[in-house]
Amino acid sequence: MPSIRQDAWTHAEDAELADVILRHIKEGSTQLAGFTEAGSRLSRTPAACGFRWNSAIRKVNEEALKEAKTIRKQNKNKVKKALHQTKQEDPVFSATVSDQIPQVPVSEPDIDQMIHFLGELKKQYNGADSQIANEQLENLRIENKLLDEAYQKLQKDYSRVKSNYESLLNVLKVVDQARKDFPSIKESVR
Repeated sequence: MPSIRQDAWTHAEDAELADVILRHIKEGSTQLAGFTEAGSRLSRTPAACGFRWNSAIRKVNEEALKEAKTIRKQNKNKVKKALHQTKQEDPVFSATVSDQIPQVPVSEPDIDQMIHFLGELKKQYNGADSQIANEQLENLRIENKLLDEAYQKLQKDYSRVKSNYESLLNVLKVVDQARKDFPSIKESVR
């Protein structure tokens, strides 16, 4: 599994991110699915891809985005027309299959993208990510235990230092009182 990058974006990465997102929009898929695909291609998180798209790349590709949305709309209309025509031509289809088809038709690229997304999600929970998370959790537990032990030791040391400090203050008070009780040692020595 490649590591997640956190360095600056290059022009080539920006271009690939734009291509992936615009393709997803044209195909009727979601931007989120595009961020997931772009993230795996660029070794970045989907969130990082989404942030980059919305903060910088989207503005630069405004015309291409409008065109992609237009293509998506045209494709949806074609699917609706084809579905409508099929219903009219095949009474068995309209009586059985059409009842199971959602109002908004799901395109083949949408289905493929959903399958891909669910597969990636399954890998996250069952695969190496889960093992890495468990290892990180165990390391954090060990670190927490060590820090707790160090804290307890510091508490004991602090208590000892405080006690010694209070004893020293008491000694200094006694010495100060003794100095006050004796007139001046220097005068008696002269």
